[in-house]
Amino acid sequence: MRPSIAKVALPVPLDREFEYLIPNHLFPVIGARVWVPFGPKKLLGIVTGLSHQSEYDINKLKPIAQLLDLEPLWPEKLYKLIKWGSRFYQAPIGETFSNVMPGALRKGKPAHKQAIKTWSLTEAGKNQLMQGFGRAVQQAKIMHSLESSSMTHQQMLDIEASSSVLKTLEQKGWIESQEKISDKIEWPEKRVEEEDKRQLNNEQMLAVVTLNHVQGYECALLDGVTGSGKTEVYLQLIESVLEKGKQALVLVPEIGLTPQTINRFKRRFNVNITTIHSGLNETERLNAWIEVKSGECGILIGTRSALMTPFSDLGIIIVDEEHDTSYKQQDSWRYHARDMAIMRAHHEQIPVVLGSATPSLETLANAKAGKYLHLELTQRAGGAKPTTNSVIDVKGLYLDSGLSAPLIAQMRKHLDQGNQVLLFLNRRGFSPAMMCHECGWIADCVRCDAYYTYHQGSQEMRCHHCGSQRPVVHQCQSCGSTQLVTVGVGTEQLEAHLTELFPEYKTIRIDRDNTRRKGSLDSA
Repeated sequence: MRPSIAKVALPVPLDREFEYLIPNHLFPVIGARVWVPFGPKKLLGIVTGLSHQSEYDINKLKPIAQLLDLEPLWPEKLYKLIKWGSRFYQAPIGETFSNVMPGALRKGKPAHKQAIKTWSLTEAGKNQLMQGFGRAVQQAKIMHSLESSSMTHQQMLDIEASSSVLKTLEQKGWIESQEKISDKIEWPEKRVEEEDKRQLNNEQMLAVVTLNHVQGYECALLDGVTGSGKTEVYLQLIESVLEKGKQALVLVPEIGLTPQTINRFKRRFNVNITTIHSGLNETERLNAWIEVKSGECGILIGTRSALMTPFSDLGIIIVDEEHDTSYKQQDSWRYHARDMAIMRAHHEQIPVVLGSATPSLETLANAKAGKYLHLELTQRAGGAKPTTNSVIDVKGLYLDSGLSAPLIAQMRKHLDQGNQVLLFLNRRGFSPAMMCHECGWIADCVRCDAYYTYHQGSQEMRCHHCGSQRPVVHQCQSCGSTQLVTVGVGTEQLEAHLTELFPEYKTIRIDRDNTRRKGSLDSA
């Protein structure tokens, strides 16, 4: 007998489902999307149950307005995991389903490929290739990448091509873009490039052999010091998975890690590699989601939001830097991607690898207790020497924009040897405070108790706590003095000082202020 009642989970803050009548011309399935009336508006929900009777008066039930899918969005195991996650983290089931869907699907877009932007060379561009590009290194890189075939906009960003350079080349008439639906991608017979394969040491080999012999679910902690070759272990594990025709999911904590990671993976594997992270627009994200679900994609690299992507045949999950707090979702459906990855591996009956040089206490405790496999990499890969750590006692030393003379000397030494220097400073802006030299007044936020941070580039005072901002003040609001001075060092000030100290070397600042725009980090 055909069911007449559908239970639908809606994106509302209520931990319950709603019942709707099924019109005679619709045949919904569990896990499909539907448009339904909800009060004066229509909402998109997920069908969670089908039945022949209702606890309510059928005459008062409203009918489903539209059925969007003929098959479930998620396979059964992933569907059950999402419901488990909703219960475990005590989140409304409708909001949970809504949060794990790409934005385009939440708006009712079809769950098949959409037109995406692709780039290709023009005839003028092909002629320019023969003439060269002089010092325009980035332009040359993009042009040579397009020499053999066209590339999608996301693929251009993956090879660290900036949107501004693409626009410049398009204005010159050397490249052109068009919107089209990509063809179905087939896996090649040769899926691994042996040339880039590195020799494993004994500890790496033990880890690979141990995990390759795992049958079904197993959670393993790959506990390796920095430079111990954890990534090479990942690559060889994925190689075994791909040879079986299965897919791999690699989670990284930050969006900034994906371009470099995907480039290394592309040099190693011939299968289609896709990324999913918050930097993609809705169409790109949906197309990546569909590629993974259809089995066109062999490897998915992404941040925590990639975890709930449906796979055709998932074979392994790798969580890199498992200790990182970025795996915690802090708003909406609040969950821990590392823990959900472990549960997904359990549902799928596949291995999950947690990699870290500094494992979280809970992961380390589970490994010590025997709940996880504990695979240790104590040696640096490739015979690399251990790092030398030095602590500089700055007590009594003059600090120039936060830098001491011994530190500057060491930086000069390494730069002159052709090396690079990386400085970390957890303060955005030019200075974390602006103070009156006469009375000690400090410019504080009008909305909260925090102090304003001075941003020299935009000539603004910004509160990094509540987000309020105002123009730079030039007079003390307590005594009226104009003798205002900046206190402390921020990344803007450090960048300016390094440019003065080492004018012959290029200085790049990477923080939230100058990497907000899409592709800005790739072009840095």
